[in-house]
Amino acid sequence: MRVGPAERLAALHLTAADGDPVMIVHGPGADDAFVDGAYRTYGIETALWEALHAAGYECVVFYSLHRKVYFRDEESRRRARPETARGHKAREGDEKNRSARRMRSGFSGPLGDRVVAPASTAVLDREPAGPPVSGPPVSAAPGAGMTDAHAVMTLDHLMRQDGMRAAVVVLHAEEVLSHTVAGRALATVFAEWVAYRGSAGNKCVLVARKASLAEMYEFVRNVRGFPALEEWAKQLGARGSGPGRVGEPDEAELARLVHVLRLTGRPRLSVGGWAELARTVRAMAATAEPARTWEQRLRSLAAADVPLDATVLRERGWVTSAASGQQDVWRRLDGLAGLDAVKEHLAGMRLLIEAENRMRAEGRGTAEPAAHHLVFTGNPGTGKTTVARLVGEMYRELGVLRRGHLVEATASTLVGQYAGETAQKTQAVIDGALDGVLFIDEAYMLADQADGFGGDAIGALLTRMENDRDRLVVIVAGYPDRMKDFLDANPGLRRRFPEANVIAFPDYDAGTLAGIALARLREQGLTWTPELETDLRRAVEGMHRTRGPGFGNAGTMRDLADDVKRRWVVRTRAAVDRPLEAADVPTRLRAHLRPTVPELPVLLGELDGMIGLGPVKKAIRDLVAQVRLKQRRNRGEVVAPHLLFLGPPGTGKTSVARIIGRIFRDLGLLTKGHVVDTGRADLVGEYIGHTAPRTREKVQEALDGVLFIDEAYALARGDDGRDFGREALDTLTQEMENLRGRLTVIAAGYPAEMRTFLAANTGLRSRFSVQVEFPDYAPEELVRILESMAAAEGYRLPVETRARALDWLAAERRAHPRDFGNARTVREQLMPQMEVRLAARTADAPDADVDTFLPEDVPDAGR
Repeated sequence: MRVGPAERLAALHLTAADGDPVMIVHGPGADDAFVDGAYRTYGIETALWEALHAAGYECVVFYSLHRKVYFRDEESRRRARPETARGHKAREGDEKNRSARRMRSGFSGPLGDRVVAPASTAVLDREPAGPPVSGPPVSAAPGAGMTDAHAVMTLDHLMRQDGMRAAVVVLHAEEVLSHTVAGRALATVFAEWVAYRGSAGNKCVLVARKASLAEMYEFVRNVRGFPALEEWAKQLGARGSGPGRVGEPDEAELARLVHVLRLTGRPRLSVGGWAELARTVRAMAATAEPARTWEQRLRSLAAADVPLDATVLRERGWVTSAASGQQDVWRRLDGLAGLDAVKEHLAGMRLLIEAENRMRAEGRGTAEPAAHHLVFTGNPGTGKTTVARLVGEMYRELGVLRRGHLVEATASTLVGQYAGETAQKTQAVIDGALDGVLFIDEAYMLADQADGFGGDAIGALLTRMENDRDRLVVIVAGYPDRMKDFLDANPGLRRRFPEANVIAFPDYDAGTLAGIALARLREQGLTWTPELETDLRRAVEGMHRTRGPGFGNAGTMRDLADDVKRRWVVRTRAAVDRPLEAADVPTRLRAHLRPTVPELPVLLGELDGMIGLGPVKKAIRDLVAQVRLKQRRNRGEVVAPHLLFLGPPGTGKTSVARIIGRIFRDLGLLTKGHVVDTGRADLVGEYIGHTAPRTREKVQEALDGVLFIDEAYALARGDDGRDFGREALDTLTQEMENLRGRLTVIAAGYPAEMRTFLAANTGLRSRFSVQVEFPDYAPEELVRILESMAAAEGYRLPVETRARALDWLAAERRAHPRDFGNARTVREQLMPQMEVRLAARTADAPDADVDTFLPEDVPDAGR
């Protein structure tokens, strides 16, 4: 029985229709063996001979460095004769009869090489003379006296024929290009062949043992001396591997190989379980190994009298547990911690694909199936790569992909450093991902340089996603906001990655993260005390609460477990029988442990020491008592609240804000408790798109502490839509919600104006849960503040001086009731003026007391 060329060569466009006079055959199958549908086994030479004849080439000539020019059939040899090429066919009938006789035994022709016809009997119908995976014997006698130059001239003559379709096959192209003595002549004919477009559509096929066209290009470039071929390989690489790539055997071919070895092998291969044979072969196909490798492995099993099954393959490391079907892909997906939303999305995709498959089987579905490319958004360590690998297996089981393997890539993997290199690198990576999943992590980095070489990578990717839509699934991954920019970088990306195929990977919750850390410690054979587990869980809760945009999730937990182990080793001096203890929690994380809260007098001591502010002290004391109650009850997370400070300037709002930061830190509500003092000028930008980043920058500066916004009502002024303060408020409101528990915002200002501030955004009022009223200082309190400020500078205030200062302050308040600055007036007006008058009074008196303010040093009231 005769059949066409092996399935793996079916994708080769060997006709003249593609317009390429020179084809580079490459890939893992370029040096492999083939088992066709008739159970015949042969190598690439026979496979190409049959494929070229099936494509309509009348003369197929082979060339190798050792054997020079030779043929595999008499017809090709006859047509290669000069008189035949000129169209003289007078003896065609007689020649055919003689060739038929000669093909049965082989003969030497005028070019000096023996011609041997390919075996036509199936392997199963004859006793094998050699290993099953081998071609029929080919002439071993080299061309008599034929030089490299003569061979090149002969090949060039055939490529230029217009009277017949000729194909030249150059085997082992790397050796030919590296060692031929006719390099200049060969370089010349390559240049002419690449440019030649004869009417017959003749073709030169270079067979190279390179994985990709990019590797072939690099090889030719390094060999030097073949500039036209170098440029041609570069152009082909930029277009993609396309028809020139020969891949690995699929399930059907490997199944035929198993049966060949089972029926004709010496010794014969036995099969462990017929019911599981299909799954076993599927696992073999998923490894992307050549047929020759599997032949050797299966022969070793036969020699050891070990039956073939998936368990044996897995134990010997020839297939992975994922590919061998040890556990169902859906069970492994369900076993992943968290990711409920991801699992639900993939379950829906599975049902969709199954429904489409059933409808097509019934002849009901003619439209193109739904897109299978996916977008994974989320922080690092959320399981995106793990799920991508399972998606490949899922697609393989559902028939979407033949192999379902995963190829990981990044922008640096795809983008080159000079023009043209990016397309080659991208094509090479895609070639390796064919029949599987190409996973591009941090894909947005391609969009960051979309105007440069990153755009070339995106363009090449889109082309291959279209041309190889039945053989390639692409999953792109990265941070949510950045991936939106990536998808917007090229209109084609949105079409190939529909919104329905965007899957969000949320951060793990604190309990799951702690479980990951403890599991890693357990895997390393460690034990621990209950105190260690308690503190570790609390530390992880704090890390989760204070996590930033790039929080590493599972990766961070693995690092934490390794850090705990290192501290344990140092503490115990490698006494491996001792357990982990609470002291092994890293010092940097102890701020997350539940602190020992000071007693109220200590906690509020600094606030109580401030002058006046009775209502403020009561409000803060009540707030602290409420927080401590919630912490004692332990009925949920207790977070730091946002506060409104209402009152005129100079009433201690900034000072109290700093005390609040320290109180919240001591209560364990904030890990730092620092205060960032800001206002409208720091938050509002000068043009569209400038305000939100400035506001977020200040928020990030205050993270885990207090953002104090004085005169916050200034952000709400203007209602004509042209004021960017509203944008700052909108951004602030969003960040207050997103960073709940990591940030306290204190907005301060006059009571009436702050009502306008709250009305500017509907979300503000609900977020500021605590309001603190700051009353004006009484004149007597202001005098005490003056005395405190003076004492801090080493001055004394006699009773008479304090009385005169009291009169001045009372008069100043009456004169400026609206904008009287309270303590600010004391600090910025009264105290400096008193120093000026003291300096003038004592300037000419060397022995005068310069540390005592006298009544005359106080300005006149009302002036």
